[in-house]
Amino acid sequence: MDSIDKTAKTYEYLWLKNKNVAPVYKWHFDSMQDAIVKPIVTGLMGIDAGSGCGYDTYIMAKNNPPVKIISLDISDGVYKTKELTKELSNVWVVKGSVLNMPFKDNVFDFAYSFGVLHHTPAPKRGLKEIGRVIKKEKAAYLYLYEDHSENMIKYFILKIVAVLRYITIMIPKKILHIFSFLASPFVVVFFAYPSKIFRRFRLTKRLGEEMPFNFGTHLFSLTGDLYDRFGAPIEFRFSRKQAQNLFSENGFHDVNITRLKNTAGWAIWGYKN
Repeated sequence: MDSIDKTAKTYEYLWLKNKNVAPVYKWHFDSMQDAIVKPIVTGLMGIDAGSGCGYDTYIMAKNNPPVKIISLDISDGVYKTKELTKELSNVWVVKGSVLNMPFKDNVFDFAYSFGVLHHTPAPKRGLKEIGRVIKKEKAAYLYLYEDHSENMIKYFILKIVAVLRYITIMIPKKILHIFSFLASPFVVVFFAYPSKIFRRFRLTKRLGEEMPFNFGTHLFSLTGDLYDRFGAPIEFRFSRKQAQNLFSENGFHDVNITRLKNTAGWAIWGYKN
């Protein structure tokens, strides 16, 4: 099994673990849209490249009935997406890789991809492929992991996690998920809750913002994030400049970048030359 298949199976476990699929009304897309301000979903047809179990696909399609949304993922999460969006006539679900998409050139009016390219062996190739399938002067909107080189606390912790991941990726997925579930309350109590308190006061606000896992909301809210941190076979992280260069070196102009609120990464978008 190659690294791409291992990545697909890692996240597929999360998508298929939940037997009941129910619509959601806020997901990653909403955080991206808040950060970007201008409408992401435009034109007649767009693509959710690396759609997981389809929550963002559902939100985009539900809120924009005239726009066709192509939902692409390499994992069996596509079957969850089909179930989730079965009542929506403007969704087409396709199983395939973002590194080699089965579409013609210049067909989409926008591309959206949340947390995908940094888990592929070739992020540059993935963005080039996204650029191939969108029309000229149309936008690609991505979420990419930050390397936290501007925050030495988080940067150091990430280096430790990267070393530990050599071991944890060999743990059976079910056991790793149980471990993540049990560890979440401790991480929330020692990081997320103190961060929330620190951010209320001027003197400690910066410390609270720089603490890792400061986005936890309840005791078990970080289960998926911990599973992701320790279970992903491939993980690239980008500095601000590296993320911008990824776009500019792959045929995009007017590149914009901002930190996504309450997460650990970049919202970045640009327009195809």
